[in-house]
Amino acid sequence: MKKTLLFAALLIGGLSQLTAQCTISPACTPDANTGYCTIPADNTALPNGTELSPYNTTIQISVGTSAAGGVITVISASLTSVSGLPNGMSYSMNPSNGFISAGTDACLLITGTPASGSANSYTINANIDAVTNAGSFPQTISWFLTIDAASTTGIKILNQNTAFSISPNPASSELTVSSSSHFGKIQIIDALGKTVITHDANYTSQTVINVSTLSKGVYFLQAVDGANLITRKFIKD
Repeated sequence: MKKTLLFAALLIGGLSQLTAQCTISPACTPDANTGYCTIPADNTALPNGTELSPYNTTIQISVGTSAAGGVITVISASLTSVSGLPNGMSYSMNPSNGFISAGTDACLLITGTPASGSANSYTINANIDAVTNAGSFPQTISWFLTIDAASTTGIKILNQNTAFSISPNPASSELTVSSSSHFGKIQIIDALGKTVITHDANYTSQTVINVSTLSKGVYFLQAVDGANLITRKFIKD
């Protein structure tokens, strides 16, 4: 209990300057084994953000009364920190002290304006201290966040990384995208600069995009691959 109160005290001091607060709107049932659930679910993607554009998303958190299939009784959970946020972004919690009693709900607000040069893929970690009848257990809940580069006039190839490829080219029905690293959202842009397809690669190193509905012509594919914004030209035949 002393440890829990200490975490609460630290959080009150650390979050006191954050005035923005999310609205609690529970929409999930705590898992019987982990004792909690979140919306969006852990290890899934948050909505994409863009450099220099305001960002705001809310994560709902529900804490159950038991875990490990009912063997362990959950007493409370405390948010101790959030790590991995891009420059220019911060977080706040409701309740503001980060303390969640068993059987209750909370929400985590991620907000701010991603700084210039922050285009990249991030892993956001919420560090939780769970208190149970079997002791206190630190846990980490993670989500993925992609920050896209700020929009520019026209189409600009920022990087020609040879480890990133698309095939076949020309393409008629499907386009396979491969990379030596993982990437998130992919956009296909026509010759006029209009985004015609948005595809979520789910942070894999290879994905297939259906381009059968596109008209014949020249297109540009853009993806964030690590720290690089990759642009590739292809022909739809």
